[in-house]
Amino acid sequence: MIFGTTYNVYLGYCRRNYKHKSELEPETSMTQSLGIEQYKLSVVSGGKPTLNSFSSVTGNKNIARLSHDQQNYVIPFNNQIKVYSVETRQCVKTLKFANNPVLSGIFLQEQDDNESIVKILLGDITASQQENAHLITVFTKNGHVVVLNYKGKLIESPKHFKICLENEELSNVFHSKGNYRILTTFKDPKQQTHNCLQSARLYGLTFDETKAQFDLTHQTEWNNIILSNTSSNGKLLAYMCKDASTKDQEQKSISVVSLFDDSVNLNFPLSSVLSSQTQSLSSNTRYVSSMAVDNMGEQLAIGFASGVISIVNLADLQIRLLKWHIDSVLSLAFSHDGSYLLSGGWEKVMSLWQLATNSQQFLPRLNGIIIDCQVLGPQGNFYSLILQMTENTSNADYQFLLLSASDLNSKLSINGPLPVFNSTIKHIQQPISAVNTKNSNSVTSLNHSKKKQLRKLIKSKRQDFTTHVEINPINKNLYFPHISAVQIFDFYKNEQINYQYLTSGVNNSMGKVRFELNLQDPIITDLKFTRDGQWMITYEIEYPPNDLLSSKDLTHILKFWTKNDNETNWNLKTKVVNPHGLSVPITKIMPSPRSINNSQGCLTADNNGGLKYWSFDSHESNWCLKKISLPNFNHFSNSVSLAWSQDGSLIFHGFDDKLQILDFDTFKKFESLENTKTVSEFTLDSEIQTIKLINDTFLIVATRTTLNAINLLQGRIISSFDLYPFVNGVYKNGHLDRLITCDEKTGNIALVINQQLTDSEGAPTTDYKSRIIIFDSNLSTKLGNFTHHEYVSWIGWNYDTDFIFLDIESTLGVVGTTVNTQLSDEVNNEGILDGLVNTTTVTSTSNNDVFAEQLSQLSSRCRKSDTNDKNANGNDEDEEDITLDFINGEKKDKLINMNSFTSMFDNIQNVQMDTFFDRVMKVIT
Repeated sequence: MIFGTTYNVYLGYCRRNYKHKSELEPETSMTQSLGIEQYKLSVVSGGKPTLNSFSSVTGNKNIARLSHDQQNYVIPFNNQIKVYSVETRQCVKTLKFANNPVLSGIFLQEQDDNESIVKILLGDITASQQENAHLITVFTKNGHVVVLNYKGKLIESPKHFKICLENEELSNVFHSKGNYRILTTFKDPKQQTHNCLQSARLYGLTFDETKAQFDLTHQTEWNNIILSNTSSNGKLLAYMCKDASTKDQEQKSISVVSLFDDSVNLNFPLSSVLSSQTQSLSSNTRYVSSMAVDNMGEQLAIGFASGVISIVNLADLQIRLLKWHIDSVLSLAFSHDGSYLLSGGWEKVMSLWQLATNSQQFLPRLNGIIIDCQVLGPQGNFYSLILQMTENTSNADYQFLLLSASDLNSKLSINGPLPVFNSTIKHIQQPISAVNTKNSNSVTSLNHSKKKQLRKLIKSKRQDFTTHVEINPINKNLYFPHISAVQIFDFYKNEQINYQYLTSGVNNSMGKVRFELNLQDPIITDLKFTRDGQWMITYEIEYPPNDLLSSKDLTHILKFWTKNDNETNWNLKTKVVNPHGLSVPITKIMPSPRSINNSQGCLTADNNGGLKYWSFDSHESNWCLKKISLPNFNHFSNSVSLAWSQDGSLIFHGFDDKLQILDFDTFKKFESLENTKTVSEFTLDSEIQTIKLINDTFLIVATRTTLNAINLLQGRIISSFDLYPFVNGVYKNGHLDRLITCDEKTGNIALVINQQLTDSEGAPTTDYKSRIIIFDSNLSTKLGNFTHHEYVSWIGWNYDTDFIFLDIESTLGVVGTTVNTQLSDEVNNEGILDGLVNTTTVTSTSNNDVFAEQLSQLSSRCRKSDTNDKNANGNDEDEEDITLDFINGEKKDKLINMNSFTSMFDNIQNVQMDTFFDRVMKVIT
């Protein structure tokens, strides 16, 4: 009772003291207004290739289009349309959505964030003369139709029309000899219990030039569709549906129909084309995973989850079996003349079947499993494949391949950035496999996996979708650790430079199928570069097989790589197994400054406070361990941070809530001279997430609750503000470091704050907005404040003047001072976060009430003084600036809040009263 009374007395004193400090006048906002003009935010690069979803009733996932002359390949991304030259393999044209008001309004400002392209047709279908080879017509899911010029300059006001759809989504568009049909999908209210079932309507599509609008003519409707596919010429549709005429829920039928006439109209039960052995075996042998129909309507290929392919002769329903796959057949396609069949699945091998002889040709060792294959070109000169890299379960990583049909040589390989997020993001669905693993969905779990994932995303307290990206200091390329490999991505050219495996695993040499999917390959968890860019340092973890006594004995490996300028791949120079001892992980890697061995060195830290210094020894021609500091803490923590002074003399080691300053020469606590007094250890209010050293003078320390600026010369915290509403419990320990970076030339700091949005009733959703804030070196002035319409997963300094960031849609943006007319400037996009920004007019019905109320409370202390400054200068400050003026440095001393004393209660037993008072005074002074 005495202890509680004493604590309350001191807490009251802290609150009074904190209130008194918060009344200090803020600094002038002149620098801030100048800074807003200096920094700009632009979304300029990255993105994911767009494909029809797995639930699409059309079955054809590839939307990319080959030009009439077969020289260009037009492929849509979620943020742009890119045109590739088949001959040179280069991207020759980019149509960015953000650079055009029409495209921006459709794809970036739609209320439905699922808006996407579903079809691209060559030419202008709204014109009577369609001879212009430079135009394409783009159809979107919500019925938008846009005519674009894909060879010349992007027209500022292209043709834009809207097809009127009622509770339907556009799924596909077909054309034949000037006639057009569209296929729409909708959910039948009678089939709410069956999420995999969809209904479809077929309409005739005509354009009325006098009214400048599209007219629809209803043709037919199909219900209870499970799976479908269209022929390569787009004239036939094959679909499988549940039979509504019988009470047997397992009874399914298959139909093949013509889309433009009545020449083909077949319907037969699925059981009639199952072999005698199939009907008596497991559900995998009866579950249809893919279908394909040839252009003549004579053959139908049915792929099963068991790996068997049935070729059905539609004239007499006779079947023959093709057996090679040992897991689900995920994609099928006939050649134009029906003599060959393409198939692909989990084996990462494309199989080309000659149907007359049943002989096969293979294209093995692809980068991912084959989820779609198509035959392109008037004579079928090209094969297109879509690969999914299922090893990354947090994201949907797709790669598009264009192959020559004559020799199976690759003509194009297209993909965007491949980040690995800490948690699985929304709209990710793994393909079907015969075995339920973390990389796949089984037949039984398919219907529940998507709903389960959405519930988890909404209810989970930790919304950590951060990722690790590293920038090469020499060529500015982005390095994405991708499970066992690393992707090298050129930010400025917006294309992948290389994809290199850095570990030894099963997946590097062959595909994994069935139970092999449970074998976990080594994972690269950290990657750094030396300051000169000549060495790459990687840290990976090897996992033993499951269900063994040694299954929990992980192997930690530190590797040092180098490469010459004329080489593409990095070469391994040194490999260190368990560098900090058996089963001891590396929690942080810090490259040395240029003053230490010409930057060819690094520090590694473990989760028990130990440090090791590694350096390249020119005499040994190898990396060697030079110094070691034994663990000096009596507990474990994953909250470990490192910083290094530019002259190399001091090391700043953050461990849990302790920050120590170490002498590099002795690897011990820094001791000041006799006539000076310097603080060598700080105790923060909670676990330290990251530390940044600015100009060898200021140390920026981010904890779970606060962001602090420490003046090393004065040995005290000079400014601080609260991060608790935005950070606490959201990010995994140490991952906030991915959302804070600093410009080492100017000392400016970039901070990302992510916000989960709510619906009209205040319930959390899977949508996010983010804010990127730029400070000066001591957090006293805000230089920039920007909003972005997606969750930002990483931000980093590009060793020049700009900050690069990545969001969960794999799009890349820049916040910087460079001005480029090709960049899409979003600095004036007001209203993106209305509820977050407009705190003075927020109401109870706003979607962002809670978040806005927190910001309003945090900024209310400085609003009065800001109003006085505004009246004195005669300038109206932007509402975004008013909202976050609590960051403007009005708190010159340490911030005290309800979390400041939490660390004192970790070990409170048998503590004397004077010792407890000393702890309290350390927090408030």
